[in-house]
Amino acid sequence: MSRLSRAEQTDRNRAELFAAARRVFLAKGYHAATLEQIADEAGFSKGVVYSRFASKADLFLALLEARIAERAGQNAAAARQLAGSGDFGALLDLAQQAERAAPGWRLLVTEFRTHAARHPELNRRYAAVHARTVEGLARVLTTIGDSGALPSPPHQLAELLLAIEAGIALEQAANPDALGGPDLPVLARLNRWLAPASVPVREET
Repeated sequence: MSRLSRAEQTDRNRAELFAAARRVFLAKGYHAATLEQIADEAGFSKGVVYSRFASKADLFLALLEARIAERAGQNAAAARQLAGSGDFGALLDLAQQAERAAPGWRLLVTEFRTHAARHPELNRRYAAVHARTVEGLARVLTTIGDSGALPSPPHQLAELLLAIEAGIALEQAANPDALGGPDLPVLARLNRWLAPASVPVREET
């Protein structure tokens, strides 16, 4: 077996560290997780982690950016398939599939956002990352809605959908059956509101 190049080994270590960080953050929450726990989970020394990230917040923001890039690619692929259809059901389904694949991710991000809101510099950094999520989602909504057929400006609509996601996470943390439970039948009504009246949309099941 050929040896990995230095760049390849760096990429592999980063991927393993991110995977470990994701597991620890999801299991313990942002506040309870530590860089030491993440290093242990990844099988690295604390020095390796600290050489790459100066703080837990730095690591979380890097992990969040990677997650945003992954979700942006999934959304863009869905948008290409649904371009001009006015059917947002598949996009809403994709968001639910992402949450089911990493249960608690929305709640974790909400926890970090609340923490960041009390620290101006960290909040500024988070806001810059979040702005890319809003802009990307607005482009996807425009592609699916086609020719300004959306019920609100795309940027505002993207912000609203992301706020709904955060609200769902909080409601279901208190009551797992809130809004109809994990299957979220309420999304069928949201899909009908998003779509132009002239476009028949499928019912969510």
